[in-house]
Amino acid sequence: ETYFVQCDAHLQFAQDWDRLYIDELQAAKSYPKSILSSYPPGFQPGTSDGTVRPSPGARLCRCETIESSPNPVVRLNTGLPYKGNEARPTQIPFIAAGFFFSRPQG
Repeated sequence: ETYFVQCDAHLQFAQDWDRLYIDELQAAKSYPKSILSSYPPGFQPGTSDGTVRPSPGARLCRCETIESSPNPVVRLNTGLPYKGNEARPTQIPFIAAGFFFSRPQG
Protein backbone atom coordinates (compact mmCIF):
# COMPACT_ATOMS: atom_id res chain seq x y z
CA GLU A 1 0.00 0.00 0.00
CA THR A 2 1.17 3.53 -0.72
CA TYR A 3 -0.56 5.17 2.28
CA PHE A 4 -2.04 4.01 5.55
CA VAL A 5 -4.96 5.55 7.42
CA GLN A 6 -6.52 4.64 10.75
CA CYS A 7 -9.66 6.43 11.89
CA ASP A 8 -12.66 6.22 14.17
CA ALA A 9 -15.65 4.50 12.62
CA HIS A 10 -17.83 7.60 12.95
CA LEU A 11 -15.64 9.82 10.76
CA GLN A 12 -17.05 11.32 7.58
CA PHE A 13 -14.73 12.11 4.67
CA ALA A 14 -14.97 15.21 2.49
CA GLN A 15 -14.43 15.06 -1.27
CA ASP A 16 -10.74 14.63 -2.20
CA TRP A 17 -9.70 14.17 1.44
CA ASP A 18 -6.92 11.79 0.38
CA ARG A 19 -5.30 14.31 -2.00
CA LEU A 20 -5.35 16.94 0.77
CA TYR A 21 -3.64 14.60 3.23
CA ILE A 22 -1.05 13.44 0.68
CA ASP A 23 -0.14 17.08 -0.03
CA GLU A 24 0.05 17.87 3.70
CA LEU A 25 2.13 14.75 4.40
CA GLN A 26 4.60 15.76 1.70
CA ALA A 27 4.83 19.28 3.18
CA ALA A 28 5.94 17.94 6.59
CA LYS A 29 9.56 18.59 7.60
CA SER A 30 10.18 14.90 8.29
CA TYR A 31 8.64 13.53 5.06
CA PRO A 32 8.67 10.63 4.12
CA LYS A 33 8.79 9.49 7.76
CA SER A 34 6.00 11.82 8.90
CA ILE A 35 2.66 10.84 10.42
CA LEU A 36 -0.33 13.17 10.36
CA SER A 37 -2.59 12.85 13.38
CA SER A 38 -5.43 14.93 14.70
CA TYR A 39 -8.57 14.80 16.76
CA PRO A 40 -11.23 14.55 14.05
CA PRO A 41 -13.88 17.26 14.15
CA GLY A 42 -17.44 16.36 15.07
CA PHE A 43 -19.97 15.93 12.33
CA GLN A 44 -21.11 19.06 10.60
CA PRO A 45 -24.29 18.74 8.58
CA GLY A 46 -23.51 18.73 4.87
CA THR A 47 -25.54 20.12 2.06
CA SER A 48 -28.87 18.77 0.93
CA ASP A 49 -27.12 16.59 -1.66
CA GLY A 50 -25.25 14.67 1.08
CA THR A 51 -21.76 16.12 0.58
CA VAL A 52 -19.53 16.59 3.61
CA ARG A 53 -18.09 20.01 4.43
CA PRO A 54 -14.31 20.01 4.85
CA SER A 55 -13.02 20.94 8.30
CA PRO A 56 -9.37 21.40 9.32
CA GLY A 57 -9.67 19.68 12.73
CA ALA A 58 -7.79 20.47 15.94
CA ARG A 59 -4.15 20.21 16.97
CA LEU A 60 -2.88 17.73 19.50
CA CYS A 61 -1.31 20.30 21.66
CA ARG A 62 -1.00 19.80 25.36
CA CYS A 63 -0.36 17.00 27.74
CA GLU A 64 -1.63 17.01 31.31
CA THR A 65 -2.30 14.83 34.32
CA ILE A 66 -4.76 15.31 37.15
CA GLU A 67 -2.44 14.88 40.10
CA SER A 68 -5.28 14.73 42.62
CA SER A 69 -6.47 11.49 41.00
CA PRO A 70 -5.50 8.33 42.90
CA ASN A 71 -4.20 6.87 39.61
CA PRO A 72 -3.13 9.83 37.46
CA VAL A 73 -2.82 9.19 33.75
CA VAL A 74 -1.40 11.36 31.01
CA ARG A 75 -4.09 12.96 28.84
CA LEU A 76 -3.59 14.71 25.54
CA ASN A 77 -6.01 17.54 24.98
CA THR A 78 -6.84 19.54 21.90
CA GLY A 79 -5.17 22.83 21.24
CA LEU A 80 -6.22 25.57 18.91
CA PRO A 81 -8.05 24.54 15.75
CA TYR A 82 -6.15 24.56 12.50
CA LYS A 83 -6.94 27.51 10.26
CA GLY A 84 -6.42 25.48 7.12
CA ASN A 85 -3.78 27.75 5.56
CA GLU A 86 -0.69 26.57 7.47
CA ALA A 87 2.42 26.11 5.34
CA ARG A 88 3.22 22.76 6.95
CA PRO A 89 1.94 20.52 9.74
CA THR A 90 2.96 21.26 13.33
CA GLN A 91 5.49 18.78 14.71
CA ILE A 92 4.48 17.16 18.00
CA PRO A 93 5.59 14.05 19.90
CA PHE A 94 2.09 12.53 20.18
CA ILE A 95 -0.34 10.56 18.03
CA ALA A 96 -4.11 10.16 18.36
CA ALA A 97 -5.70 6.80 17.61
CA GLY A 98 -8.84 8.58 16.34
CA PHE A 99 -7.10 9.58 13.14
CA PHE A 100 -3.67 9.18 11.62
CA PHE A 101 -2.36 9.08 8.08
CA SER A 102 1.09 8.04 6.90
CA ARG A 103 3.18 6.14 4.40
CA PRO A 104 3.73 2.51 5.42
CA GLN A 105 7.31 1.61 6.25
CA GLY A 106 8.61 -1.81 5.28
